[in-house]
Amino acid sequence: MSDGKNYYSIGKVSTLCNVPIKTLRYYDKIGLLVPEYRKCDSNYRYYTQDQILTLFIIRKLKHLGIPLKEISQIVCQRNAAAMGTCIRERLLEISHMIDSLNDQYAEGQLLLDRLEKGHNILETEQSNWSTEGIRVEEIPIGNVLFTRRVKKNYKNNDVSVDRWFELFEMVSQHKLRMVGPVILTYHNSPLEQFFKTDCDLEICIQINETREDLPEFKQFGGFKAVTALHIGRNDEIIQTHIKAIKWLNQQGYSVAGPISEEYIISPVDINNEENHITKIVIPIS
Repeated sequence: MSDGKNYYSIGKVSTLCNVPIKTLRYYDKIGLLVPEYRKCDSNYRYYTQDQILTLFIIRKLKHLGIPLKEISQIVCQRNAAAMGTCIRERLLEISHMIDSLNDQYAEGQLLLDRLEKGHNILETEQSNWSTEGIRVEEIPIGNVLFTRRVKKNYKNNDVSVDRWFELFEMVSQHKLRMVGPVILTYHNSPLEQFFKTDCDLEICIQINETREDLPEFKQFGGFKAVTALHIGRNDEIIQTHIKAIKWLNQQGYSVAGPISEEYIISPVDINNEENHITKIVIPIS
C-alpha cells in the first residue's frame, strides 16, 4: 500500500460509519462495496476514503428502504439524476405507506373509542334498565355511504352482516375512511320490521369526506330524536323499541321518520351477545 492513499481497516470503517462488520463483508460478497485492497496472506480488507464516502451514500439510500440492487446501480452510475429519480419513486411509495398507516390508525382508534364507550355503558347501565335511560337528543349531520333495498324474509335477529361487508367494501373501493358505527334504518312503519317478512332496509356508515359524485352518498342526521340503549341480544331489541315509543307518546312527541339502530358494539366487534350495545334512534316532532 505505497500508492499514497489512506487505507482503513474493516474494523475502522465499521466504527466510523456505524456499519456492522458482517454487513461490510456481505457488501463485499455481492459486489456492492468491494475493498480496494486485500492482504493475500490474511485476507484482511482495507478501504479508501472514497469508499467510505460511498458507504455513507449506501447508508442513506438503504435508510430510505431502497433495495440493494437499485443502490448498486446508483453507486455504479454515479449519476445524480438517476439517484434523484430513484429517491422520488421511493418517496412516493413511502407516501402511500403513510396514507395506509393513517387509515389503519384511524380505523383502530374508531374501534377503540367504541369499545371504551361500550365499556363505560356496561359499567353504568343494566341490561334490564327502565325508561330512565331514554332521552331526547339532537342527531348531528354526518356524511355517509349507504345501501338500501328490500330484504325478503327478514328476521330481526339477522343483522344482515352480508350487507355490512358490502358497505365496508364500498368504503374501501372509493378510498374513504369510516369514522362512525354502522347504522340500520327501517323504512317501514314503526315495529313492522319485527312482524313482516319483507323489510325496506337501509344500512349506512359515516365517512370522512363529502362525495356527492357517488350515488351511494348522502347525509344522515340533522334532526331531533328520542334515543334508547339496548344492551344484549338483538332478538330481544323489540322490547326496547316498544319502551322508547311508549315513552315518546307519553311525552307528547310523534314519530317523524324512519327508526334507526346505531351499533355501538356490534356482532363484528365482539362475539359476546350480552355485551352488544345498540342505540335506537327515533326521529320526533
